[in-house]
Amino acid sequence: MKLITLAWKNLQRHRIRSILTVLGIAVSAMTLFLILSFNSGYDRALKEEIKSSGVHLYLSMEGCPMQAASLILHGGEIPTYLEQQLLEDAQGLSDVENAGGMLISTVITDGRADLFYGITDEVEQLKSAWELDGSWFEGPDSVILGYDVARDLRARPGDKVFIKSLDREFKVSGILHKSSNEDDGFYFMPLETAQEIFKHPRQLTAIGVQLKDPASLQKVKEELEKRGAYVVPAAEITDLITDLVGSTKAIMIAIVAIVLLVTGLGVFNTILMATFERNEEFGYLRCVGAQKNHIFELISMETMLLCLGGVVFGVALGFGLSYVIDSWIKPILPYAPAGKILRPDIWGVLLTVAVVFVMGAVAGIYPGFRAAMVAPMEAVRND
Repeated sequence: MKLITLAWKNLQRHRIRSILTVLGIAVSAMTLFLILSFNSGYDRALKEEIKSSGVHLYLSMEGCPMQAASLILHGGEIPTYLEQQLLEDAQGLSDVENAGGMLISTVITDGRADLFYGITDEVEQLKSAWELDGSWFEGPDSVILGYDVARDLRARPGDKVFIKSLDREFKVSGILHKSSNEDDGFYFMPLETAQEIFKHPRQLTAIGVQLKDPASLQKVKEELEKRGAYVVPAAEITDLITDLVGSTKAIMIAIVAIVLLVTGLGVFNTILMATFERNEEFGYLRCVGAQKNHIFELISMETMLLCLGGVVFGVALGFGLSYVIDSWIKPILPYAPAGKILRPDIWGVLLTVAVVFVMGAVAGIYPGFRAAMVAPMEAVRND
C-alpha cells in the first residue's frame, strides 16, 4: 500500500478531528490570502484612480493635500474658492497641455445627497478614461449623468429629467459608462450653469492641470503657487495616502502572523496526538520492514494532506468573500480609493499555498520524528 493511501485512511479514522484541523488551516489561509489581495489591490486601485483623472497637478485653496484630494476626487464642498482667473492663467502657461476647472457642490434633499460637478469643456480631455453614450453638453440646460444616477432616474440620452434638489429641468445630453468609481454618482453640468445655480460667479472649487512634459512639474507648481493657489501633485497624493494606510497594513500583517502561529500550534497538536495514539501501529509497521524514514514520511504526508485541504478551501473562500469584504472594509480605511481594493491574483494564491505548506512542514517535524523513533517492541508490548 502506498504511503499516501495509508495517510489518507489514517486521517479518515478521526474525521471530526481532521475536519476541525482543516477548518483551522482554511481560516488562516483565507486571512492571509485576503490581506495579500488587499496589499496589492489597494495600491493598484489608488494609482488607477489618480491616473484615470489624467491630471498631473490639482489646484485648490485647501491647506491639507489629503482633504483636498479626497474632496476633488470623491466629491464634496471645499469652503474656500479659487478665482476663475487662475484657470485662465494656468491655461496660458507654455508648459501646460490642458487645464480644466471644476465647481463641486452637494445638495441634500429628503435625506438624499445629490453631488453636482460644474465642469469646463477641457475636463473632457482630462477624463481620458470616460466613455460616453450620447454627446457632450448641448447647452446651458444640459447634463451628463453618471452611470448610477442615470440608472436611478431611468434616463437615456435625449430625455428630460427634473432634478428635485435644484427644482429645475435639464436635458440629458450624455450618460457615462459604468466606471466603478465616484463618477458613477455625479451630475455633470456646464461650469457657468453650476456657478449660476450655486451662486459662485467666476469661482471654482479646483483646477486640474495636465502638463506637456511631467519633468516641468516643479516649475509649473512654483509658478501657480505665486498666484495664490495650493498645488497638489498627483504623485504626492499617492505617496501621502500610501504612507497613511501603511500602519493599517502593518496591523493586518501582525494579525496574520498571530493567526498562522495559532493554526500551526493546532496542526502540531493534532498530529502529535495522533502519534501518541498510534505507537502500536508504528511498531507493527517497523516489524514488517518499514524504516524510520518511511514513518516520518507517513506523518509528513498526513500533515500535508491536512494543509492541502485547508489551503484549497481557504483560498476558495477568500475568492468568494473578497467581494463582500471589499465593500465592508472601505468605510473603515483612512482613505479608500474608488474601484475594487481587494484584488485576488495568482501571486497571492502561490504565496498563500507556500506559507501554509511551510507552516505545516514545520508543525509536522517533531511529531514525525517522534513517530519514527517508535521501536518495533511497541507492537509486542501491547500483545
